[in-house]
Amino acid sequence: MKLRTHSLILAAILVGAMPVSMALSSGDHEAAINQPSLDGDRYEAAAPGVVEPRSEERQLSATSSGTIVRFEVDEGDTVKAGQVIAEIDDSVLRAQLAAADARAETRKAELERLQNGAREAARREMAAALAEADVALRVARTTLERRRSLAQSGIASHEALDQAQGDFDAAQARRNLVAERAEQVTEPPRAEDVAIAVANVTLAKAEADALRAEIDQTRIRSPIDGVLLRRYATVGETVSAQPPTLVAAVGDVRRLRVRAFVDEADVAHVSGGQPVDVRADAQGDRLFSGTVARVGLLLDTKRLRTDAATERLDTRVLPVLIDLDQGVNFPVGLRVDVMFKRIGHLAEANGSPPPTP
Repeated sequence: MKLRTHSLILAAILVGAMPVSMALSSGDHEAAINQPSLDGDRYEAAAPGVVEPRSEERQLSATSSGTIVRFEVDEGDTVKAGQVIAEIDDSVLRAQLAAADARAETRKAELERLQNGAREAARREMAAALAEADVALRVARTTLERRRSLAQSGIASHEALDQAQGDFDAAQARRNLVAERAEQVTEPPRAEDVAIAVANVTLAKAEADALRAEIDQTRIRSPIDGVLLRRYATVGETVSAQPPTLVAAVGDVRRLRVRAFVDEADVAHVSGGQPVDVRADAQGDRLFSGTVARVGLLLDTKRLRTDAATERLDTRVLPVLIDLDQGVNFPVGLRVDVMFKRIGHLAEANGSPPPTP
């Protein structure tokens, strides 16, 4: 009976102690995952953040559809603004461009011929033809007059007179035709003809320029000086402009920054120019310095998650950009903890009394 009583008392003690033990364990786990250890005398607030290039990570998407035929750089290589990162097959476009350039040259030659008029040799040729037609017309007129006189005196027949009249009419018609052609050769072009020729030249050049622009779109270029952070596509892969296929990412990693996400309850404790300490799990307890560069103006939903079971997802956060000091070297995308220093603590550390409220 005593043994049973002792067993019941021990069980009651263990049951009563379990909530306390579980609460402590749960609280320690949440603190270790969700919050950096915060020294309230030294720091105003703390927030999780992600390391990114100071230039921000620039995502480069395909601006032309086709097959990637070449990557000019590898991940980690330094790139310059405007440098080609990757090339998409442009063989079809180049063939179309060659045809468009040929059409443009043809239209240009037509315009020049119209503006310059006939060549000197053509002018001389038409002048000679007109002189020959004048001579033939005079001969035909002389023959007609003589046959008419002979016919009146009864020496020439009416048939001979009719033949002379026909030769004269033919010579006169030919002379008129040659004179008209000679005028066309020597007169300046009409304004409407020149306008049409100019429009044809402009249209042909525009078609060729449009194809050159399309060819340029097959070159994916870096918008900044920096480093190729990642290649999302490979040689031989087909990419699309609509919807755009992500091809690569670049960033300037000479200086890094952190994009921190401050809980809405702590936004009053963060301001531009405020110094911070940054800590990464990979670096143990080592602290790295930085300064708040810009405080966001719009609260947003929480995007950076710590994967803790007790983490609140309904809270809103304010993005804050922090410039890390020169020489701090973190991998881009690394998750870090950011502690915002208390201004009063800084004044005391510098030998000045804290400001009086």
